[in-house]
Amino acid sequence: MIRHPLSPWTQRLVTLALGLVLALSLGACAPKIQQDQILPADAVWALFSQGRNAARLSTAGFVAAGSMNYAGPDKSMRVVLEFWGNPGYPLRMDMSAGFGTPIALWHENAKGIRGYFPQERKLYTHGDPRAGAARMGLGIPLSLFDLAAMICGTYDGLVPKGYSAANPMDEGGFRYEFYGQGPVSSLTLDATGRPMVFAGQLQGHGWTLEASNFDQESALPDPRRFLLTMKSGVTAVIRVKRLERRTAPWVASALKLEVPPGTLIVQLEMVETSAQ
Repeated sequence: MIRHPLSPWTQRLVTLALGLVLALSLGACAPKIQQDQILPADAVWALFSQGRNAARLSTAGFVAAGSMNYAGPDKSMRVVLEFWGNPGYPLRMDMSAGFGTPIALWHENAKGIRGYFPQERKLYTHGDPRAGAARMGLGIPLSLFDLAAMICGTYDGLVPKGYSAANPMDEGGFRYEFYGQGPVSSLTLDATGRPMVFAGQLQGHGWTLEASNFDQESALPDPRRFLLTMKSGVTAVIRVKRLERRTAPWVASALKLEVPPGTLIVQLEMVETSAQ
């Protein structure tokens, strides 16, 4: 069979066609380049805001159970916590030793915080929940209201609705700064809007609270472990073993703090005033 040589024009067409087929085949095998998934600070904050709003809408009341391991310069202890109430007050917490002995029973409402210590048969009161919790040795720089907002994921009273500045983090996400007198001065969110690190000050002492062990079965970003570190040398690990959200608030009778007759009442504001 006689082969007729291709003309220069036909050779160019064949070369172009082969090149096009090769390019298409390589393009079909090569992985597609993903678009940049890094969200800006406003978008990450919007994800966080959506999560806290969803938590607020789904929590008319709550009951939580867990533990706290506390270590400080003067003492170390492990206590079991039973915590229940309504995010907008009132709130109750029972703190006991691992074998069930009650250590302290707490009650907080808009008028302040009260702590009953059975072994002392004393009821301590303070009009400022955060300062009172610190004076009574709760072990964390937060009130019961703050702790409820932290565990339930609403962050009411802790984190403002907006931020003053945002700084990108090397591992992704942003650290948001808040200017003002609130308990939390900065909040670090990961790239999905989950809260990772809270930072603030109480009575001149700096502290950080790291959130982790998020509940994978929950539709909300519910952390189950909090690591508290204070500049004063205090550390505490709070583990939330159970959290139930109620569709209706607790009735007032279920949130009362009853103390035995003859209990000595100590108003800590009066003690602080006399000590000055």
